[in-house]
Amino acid sequence: MSTALQTERRLWQELAARGDVQGEQPQHTHTPWAVRCLMGAAGWLGALFFQLFLVGTVFVAARENAAAMVVTGLAMIALAALLYWRSSGIAAGQFALAVSLSGQGLAVYGMTQALGFTRVTDSAGFWMGLALFEAVLAWLVPNRLHRLLSGLGVWVGLAGAVHIVLAGGAWHEWLMLTWSLGWLVPVACALVTGFTLAEARLCAAGRHTVLEPLADATLLFALAVALVVTGMSHPLAWLADPEAGQLSAAHWIAGGLATLVLAGFALAECRRLAVGAAMQGGVLVGVIAFGALMAAAPAVVAGVLALGLALRRASMPWLGLGVATIAIGFIWYYTALHWTLLAKSATLAAAGVLLLAGRYWLLRSRTGREFA
Repeated sequence: MSTALQTERRLWQELAARGDVQGEQPQHTHTPWAVRCLMGAAGWLGALFFQLFLVGTVFVAARENAAAMVVTGLAMIALAALLYWRSSGIAAGQFALAVSLSGQGLAVYGMTQALGFTRVTDSAGFWMGLALFEAVLAWLVPNRLHRLLSGLGVWVGLAGAVHIVLAGGAWHEWLMLTWSLGWLVPVACALVTGFTLAEARLCAAGRHTVLEPLADATLLFALAVALVVTGMSHPLAWLADPEAGQLSAAHWIAGGLATLVLAGFALAECRRLAVGAAMQGGVLVGVIAFGALMAAAPAVVAGVLALGLALRRASMPWLGLGVATIAIGFIWYYTALHWTLLAKSATLAAAGVLLLAGRYWLLRSRTGREFA
């Protein structure tokens, strides 16, 4: 018997012993991964042939008609939603996903062509409209993977709108990505932290199924953007434009605000576990000190937060994302150009010493309580 089945049986027995459930454990079949891969490939293959037929008939005839492309794209999205509602098979789900993604691309492309591609894509309103469009799809289409991708689409739209507003047509617009995206790192971290702390209430209210994939998308976006801000910098930009000095502060702002979110989560966990005031103060001081040392590497701070959230939720995917982000964040921070090699080495060494000291203090505090 697999570990998953053993865990399910043990949990069912514990619930039955407490009187929360009755009867025998429901039996269900776990489809082998190889079968799932084959069925998923069959769904994408079917979608490929379907879209080739669509391109050869509708798209070629309507390539100059933006309105027809929009209508066709919306019809494809509606077809995908219907398939999701009426079927739960792997192949049908993957077919619907491919059709939906193609329909979204066709609808957005047709809309931009109708309104003027360059003029529309350079406006914040377009990107906000894209975010709203993806949010509606995330709410209406009942599929976890589709909701996750739609959630990423929401964040991409928001990032585009924020970047256009904050960049202001500057000559170094691509460098302004660190400035605009840096503000979104703590926002995404705060949202995913709030979801984790309120997860039990969301389950009781029946909203967990809709919001969990959106939380996954938010965490993915936060970690990816934190890595971009950590590794992307231009230390000499201020020589050509004094206003570009804000670029050098982008990673500090993102890392500092993410540290505040991490400190808030640590404090909430301490109160949930009902630890003493001295322990709470020590943990809070340690977290803030670590965040201050690694503020120039927001990816490391965001990765540590993801690690804590993963342990709070017992989520292996989040745990893997957090560990990978910490590792990549250290590397990108060490090879970035916005600080000297000596300063980066000193902060990394100090952060390591702080973590070891914190571990020793926590172990000693626990041992003292056990013998008290």
